[in-house]
Amino acid sequence: MRSFRAEESTYERSVVIDASTVGNVTVTVAAYAERTDEIAVLDSLYAAADGHSFFPFRDKSHNLNHEDSIGLFENAIVANGHRLKATAHLGHDGSDQERVEAVQSAILVEELQTPETLVVLDGNEDKANRFGNAIRGISSDIPPIATCIQSELYYPTALLADLCASHLAHVIEHPRHCATVEPPAPISKEVYHNYWGKAYNSMVNSSHRVATESLEQRRADTVSQRVCCWFEGHMGGGEPYSFEQSLQPIIQYVRENGYEELAMQLSEI
Repeated sequence: MRSFRAEESTYERSVVIDASTVGNVTVTVAAYAERTDEIAVLDSLYAAADGHSFFPFRDKSHNLNHEDSIGLFENAIVANGHRLKATAHLGHDGSDQERVEAVQSAILVEELQTPETLVVLDGNEDKANRFGNAIRGISSDIPPIATCIQSELYYPTALLADLCASHLAHVIEHPRHCATVEPPAPISKEVYHNYWGKAYNSMVNSSHRVATESLEQRRADTVSQRVCCWFEGHMGGGEPYSFEQSLQPIIQYVRENGYEELAMQLSEI
């Protein structure tokens, strides 16, 4: 498993962020993992999807009917509860969804306090600018940021955040639900009110372009190519991934780390 490699820095851990909106409810989720722990995350997602026509590196939450797949969502979340942090916004205030997600993302990263950790955002430079300007209002340091187009298809941790955010956005219908769901998703504007206004105002009033880490980007159109991008630490986007690479070294690495069942599943790709 390769480190995330930029021009002058390497990172061994990441916070991957994704959000989901259902009706007036927007939930943003951060999934935190050491790079080497991503194998365990992937293994847990295959296990959660057992019996469903749902596969990492191919599908994301939008491919599921929530009502028919509640067991999948819940099993993925229970297996990774220690890696997840969530917050909710219950709408009705005219806030723009993308701005809400950016502020929620900034709050979660600031709350996690994970130094020397790469923040991976699902999207493009616009998302990085909104997030960076939001966190500028509540933190003395902007963390290293990477953007990954369709990150749920490239990174198991991003798929985990996607599944968690989608599930919570479906089941939260009233403020009282925010404390009873798993993981808890406190209301951003209430529990984090000291952060919300500062982050929101900073994002709206700042026009700074936010620098992102120069990680290699590859647009991978096949499942096997995306598996390789994940293992190599590449981000989705950029130029097409122009060749097929054997998955055998990855399968062998997974097997040597004690994940025989996962190795077999990767062998079927």
